[in-house]
Amino acid sequence: MKKIISRYYFIIAFLLVIADQKFSGLVLSSDFALGLSDFTYYLSDMMLNFLVVLFALIVMIWSEKWQQINNRKFKRSYLFYSFLALLSFVAWNFVTFFLFPPTRNEISYQHAAPTFTGATAFLMYFFYPVIAGPIFEDMIYRGLVMTALEKGKKWGLDVLGSAVLFGVSHISNHGWVLTDFVFYMGGGLIFAVLFRMTKSIYWPIGLHIVYNGIGQILMLL
Repeated sequence: MKKIISRYYFIIAFLLVIADQKFSGLVLSSDFALGLSDFTYYLSDMMLNFLVVLFALIVMIWSEKWQQINNRKFKRSYLFYSFLALLSFVAWNFVTFFLFPPTRNEISYQHAAPTFTGATAFLMYFFYPVIAGPIFEDMIYRGLVMTALEKGKKWGLDVLGSAVLFGVSHISNHGWVLTDFVFYMGGGLIFAVLFRMTKSIYWPIGLHIVYNGIGQILMLL
């Protein structure tokens, strides 16, 4: 099994990216979701995404790709890179705020947010967007995708491929809008470059959590 996964790693990674984007939507658009409460529906969505990420982690471990991105060494330069990445996000958001309309993803979330109450509010205001979402997305679009594209690293194909797929993942459920895609792809580029510079999955995950956390706080103010 390990030899098969290593040999067909790129293909498996590609299939997992598709699963990450489509699996939960297919399941929750079926009769399975009928009658579910809001909390159960959103929790099911998170758990279905978790299953894809868990399988991706197993694939990375068996193919020995996980060891390449599991660097836990601290370097001051990594903290500096993270700070520059956060500033880049601030600049990117400032520019796109004036140039682009709000994304459909953002509009959809803002329409749904007032209906969140109780445990659903905790799940959808905090845990999913600030904790689970960043971990899931970085495991797939930085860890899995960039290791699958490592042969094109010298041409920047790992960074570009990661950013493109990250952008697609954020518009796939809301329809193709060019400005939406460019907005999320820009963010994906920042995360991918940070991952490339630190060679560790933990730094983009940390930045992603901080970035999304700031966004959620600002939205609630």
